[in-house]
Amino acid sequence: MSRSKPLAYQSSKAVLEYISFGKRKHFYAICPEIRKMEEMLPYHFDFVELFSVAQDDIIMTINTLHFCFWENEENIMSMRNESTEKRVDQLTCLGPEQAAEKFFLYNLSRKGTRIKNVELNTGPLFILKCIPIAIKNLDVKRTTAWFPTIIPIENVKVRTTVREDTLKLAKHVTVRILGHVAERINTEIVSEWNCESIRIDSLMYYTDIADYCNKVSKRTDRPIGSRLMARQMLSVKFVFDLLHSEMNARKTVLNGRAAQLMYSLFEEDL
Repeated sequence: MSRSKPLAYQSSKAVLEYISFGKRKHFYAICPEIRKMEEMLPYHFDFVELFSVAQDDIIMTINTLHFCFWENEENIMSMRNESTEKRVDQLTCLGPEQAAEKFFLYNLSRKGTRIKNVELNTGPLFILKCIPIAIKNLDVKRTTAWFPTIIPIENVKVRTTVREDTLKLAKHVTVRILGHVAERINTEIVSEWNCESIRIDSLMYYTDIADYCNKVSKRTDRPIGSRLMARQMLSVKFVFDLLHSEMNARKTVLNGRAAQLMYSLFEEDL
């Protein structure tokens, strides 16, 4: 503990950092003495959602508080408390996008900030200006910008395959391409990811599985134990036979069970 700071200050700092976003803002409003301290402390959020409808209509959710920045003759910020259903509208001197950016960076761009769950429904570009923070779970519907992070995200869900460091470094990634989208899994991109596990929660063609395995087998920096789980129409035996014929791979059986066939993809015939 710093000698220059009394125990009461350190205790207040520790308590203030971990109370809810709404309560912190309440104390900030009624207690001028803690404002300087509050502005320096990081946040620990359970849930953050960003939804950019357009430049003049941006929606942001932090835990149970919903913020909407929009324009209707004048620039407005609306806040609604999900717990109480109370709503407050406030005029702003900035346009919706500028006001949302200022609000976002003021509250989230703090060293040490941690978020348990993040949802990006078309995330706005200004999130790129945020300092690196820690995120545990990330669900991306559609976005052109990604949160800078200080550590790999534990779980990421996406609706497409895209070349992005967030996905390459995440521990677990789930890809689910919606049925009405005419898009196949990009095996070149997926083979570059260093995840502990990759789950393809959409149909993956057997030729794509073979292509993925072929690309991965040529990597020397692939993490040991990394695995791919995918849905496909044909039998497991057919896919394994295809890999065996096209990749010069040795096929083995574990405990006599076909469901546990494994391949030594890096071994060549002697």
